Amino acid sequence: MKTAVILFSRNDGYKEDDRVVTCINSMVETFDEVWYIDWNSPEDKGSLLWKLEDRITKQGKIKHIVIPPNIASQLTLADASVVNGQIPPNLVFRRTDADWIVNTTIDIIAPKREIFEAFLAKADKNTFYTLSRRDIEIEDVAKFGFDKWQEYRDILDQTTKERKLYAQVTPNDRYSIINCCGDFQLASKHVWNTIKGYEENMYYACYPDTNIQKKAVLNGFNLEAIYDVPLYHMSHLGMGNDGSSPSKQKYNDPWKWVEYFTKSENTENWGLNGVEIEYETI
Repeated sequence: MKTAVILFSRNDGYKEDDRVVTCINSMVETFDEVWYIDWNSPEDKGSLLWKLEDRITKQGKIKHIVIPPNIASQLTLADASVVNGQIPPNLVFRRTDADWIVNTTIDIIAPKREIFEAFLAKADKNTFYTLSRRDIEIEDVAKFGFDKWQEYRDILDQTTKERKLYAQVTPNDRYSIINCCGDFQLASKHVWNTIKGYEENMYYACYPDTNIQKKAVLNGFNLEAIYDVPLYHMSHLGMGNDGSSPSKQKYNDPWKWVEYFTKSENTENWGLNGVEIEYETI
């Protein structure tokens, strides 16, 4: 049984270096493959992973994809800076040979490998799972020491209560059992292949977690939330670089992706024109 996790970000100063290093090192411990996608970073900065490479655990597990602005603009239907942030993982869903694939963020301390694999041993390959994060304060991680995340996780596993949340986006929404960044969007490769990942016509704050769950249901798969696999979300400010939340975005109505979405608009191109991007192994 092979597992993969997908992480992506931009080198724009929003993600604290220590948090990213902690997240990636924990993912290397837990997963067989760690796909890190640097999406649309400013050309004068390059990939965030290049900046942090000396602090990253190297076991040949990290697959590093760099999509600079000139390529990002060719792959998407609009300005790459406002395209749905979940489009880049589509590059990985269709090319990895992992049996189970997780999509999440770089704010997470992953579950211990043995706990995660024990869950997968009993998991249903026709169910789309959402593994719920547990929130922790990044200041507390900093005090303990970002390089001591394994010891800190041991303590958290014994003390942190599970988070039980049903995040209903709209009154008619049956799908967003969880809708928080950092949750594990987890499914077998069979499920991801069938639903063809995230929608190419979504922009910025269009509830991609809810959308992907609804896509799973419409394709005949089960939907389940899991609370007893401990993963930890290191807190941060709002979605804007200045700490503000994004305004109602002007490109389309984010609510429609919950109540009016009926079938996938993705083609065999998975929303990225069928382009494959080379990767380096770290």
